[in-house]
Amino acid sequence: MRVEEGAFSSRLLAGGEAPAARVRVLEVLRSKRALDAVLEKYSRRKLRKLDAEIRAVLRIGLVETMNLDVPPAIATDGAVHLSRRLGKASASGMVNAVLRRASSAWKAVLESSPIDVRLSHPEWLYRRWAEQLGQERAEGAMASAQEPAVTWAWFLDDDARRRLRDHEVDLEPHPWCPGAWSAPHDAASLVKTVSDGAAYAQDPSSQLVSHVATSLSKGATDCLDLCAAPGGKAALMLSLGEWKSAVAADLRLNRVRLMRPQVKRAGTCATVAADALRPPFAPGGWDFVLLDAPCTGTGTFRRHPELKWRLDPESVITLVLRQRDLLASAVQLVAPGGALLYTTCSIEPEENEGVVRDLPAGFEIENLEPHLPPGVPWLPTAAGGIRILPNPHGDGFTMHAVRRR
Repeated sequence: MRVEEGAFSSRLLAGGEAPAARVRVLEVLRSKRALDAVLEKYSRRKLRKLDAEIRAVLRIGLVETMNLDVPPAIATDGAVHLSRRLGKASASGMVNAVLRRASSAWKAVLESSPIDVRLSHPEWLYRRWAEQLGQERAEGAMASAQEPAVTWAWFLDDDARRRLRDHEVDLEPHPWCPGAWSAPHDAASLVKTVSDGAAYAQDPSSQLVSHVATSLSKGATDCLDLCAAPGGKAALMLSLGEWKSAVAADLRLNRVRLMRPQVKRAGTCATVAADALRPPFAPGGWDFVLLDAPCTGTGTFRRHPELKWRLDPESVITLVLRQRDLLASAVQLVAPGGALLYTTCSIEPEENEGVVRDLPAGFEIENLEPHLPPGVPWLPTAAGGIRILPNPHGDGFTMHAVRRR
């Protein structure tokens, strides 16, 4: 209910809520369109006209059967009891009737529904991705976004990884992101290591940005991350590189304060509150600049599922204007011979190749393929960058490298 009012699930769930609650919140948000299509078929009233509490109870009850393998009778009984506990006893009969019918017939309803309903994505976004990527790639990206996110982490030192193995925690390496590990049979132990500060949880595609940046900037002595919070990319670059000076900047002071301990555990780095549109840094004075621009986040629906329900076609255009201004500001900081890596966790062309296409004189796009580890499932962009679609092993990301002649 709070997410529907505008809150972000990642922030609400950051306080260590019970895993069962976390799973249900994220599964409802991921599958909301599919859930509503089934529930509306068996409800005499439109869901939007129901009390918010009852709408949430119905979605939770159905998602337990659809996605979490809870027997229909148990899920329905739990939903009825929950509606009563919420002071909505008058609606418990309706909850019981709707869920009994819906939980026994949801497969048939979805089989007869359009693919965008089955994959629980907005219709306009499905049409857009199918046109841009082809139907098979669009459906594959959306199917991956419906799967729960695996916890992948990189370690600040090898001792932490060895300690987990000494405690018989089975760690698995990522198939194409070096240094990323998961613990498929004991994720709690890996999460505890992250909480203790010995590892950093980060999506592999996001980690890959730091690996590409380190390769692209080989020989550089100073590094500036302009939109650094929450600090994962800056921390991993510090861990991988040998910088004489490094700065991690972000617009909001509270976000800088939160990322400072994360970054400083990985190496020596100044953390600064600064506006990337008016950066207080020397023009032409940085060997390497990372601009991970604010974006629509269409590559991260697996982790932030509510985003897909808040976007519309105009959302992309609004952000593009800011992204162009950010890049125009950032390239002026790059030293002659230096490089800038422009990245977003969006797979929309307007936010990526559309932003880097018109570079000022003296700058050119550099080929990123030599800087990629083997096995990365990338696609070329129209402007010479790389795009990673949401896939079983990571989020969607787009990268372009800019070199100053």
